[in-house]
Amino acid sequence: MTDMVDRAAERSTIWSTIAGLARYRELLKNLVLKDLKLKYRGSVLGFLWSLVNPLVMMGVYTIAFKYILGSKVEGFVFFLLLGILPWGFFVGSTNMATRSITDSSDLMKSVRFPSAVLPIATVLFNFAQYLLTIVVFLPLMLVAQGVPLAASMLLFPVFLGLQVLFTVGVALVLAAGTVFFRDVRHLLEVALPILFWVTPIVYPLSQVPGPFRPLVLLSPLSSYIVAYQQIFYYRQWPSAEVWIVGAVYGCGALLLGMRFFLAVEDRLSEQL
Repeated sequence: MTDMVDRAAERSTIWSTIAGLARYRELLKNLVLKDLKLKYRGSVLGFLWSLVNPLVMMGVYTIAFKYILGSKVEGFVFFLLLGILPWGFFVGSTNMATRSITDSSDLMKSVRFPSAVLPIATVLFNFAQYLLTIVVFLPLMLVAQGVPLAASMLLFPVFLGLQVLFTVGVALVLAAGTVFFRDVRHLLEVALPILFWVTPIVYPLSQVPGPFRPLVLLSPLSSYIVAYQQIFYYRQWPSAEVWIVGAVYGCGALLLGMRFFLAVEDRLSEQL
């Protein structure tokens, strides 16, 4: 008699999914490389186009806040850079995540692989662009602003890693959620502008009135952007509350995102 296989017993766990991602790392790498090649294929300037958007945004906000509204923040362009670039990484990742599974229905139906590869690949694609942009902008701004190196800058990879974990967790939720509710991407379009203004990107956290300061710090991206500002702009060690919020958001979002994704993974193909 043929042995029966209990598919319920084969339900993926977080650890088995991580192991599966490791096994499919070549697929993950190829998806990221494919997106990079497609984005710049046939372009004369290539990667330089990725520098245009942050340059334009910094120019617009500099004119608006420094010359029209009269912001007194010294080195405002450098301060703005430290918030605009990680914000762009998050926005690009989340927007692409909402389409990562719905736009890959043929691939999911024809090839068996961990579905989490798709939203994670979108995060890594945007992360690669962010790193390339940082490599260009950050040294230039440090030299242009005459900012001396400080020991606190060694913590940049730590908070960058926490932001990546946070972004992966959010991307997993958005990717799976969009499969069931296509309005998720439209809700995201409404939520992101609100999130931008409750994150201390174009203003220092110190300018927020005292009673509201903890609430602003609890905004999802605030702890990471404030950490980058403290590390590079103020050349200080990140404060304890920034450490706590950043670590909880990074690890918590990844854990919750993976749990949610695994809970609905078996039903994704049915909805495509």
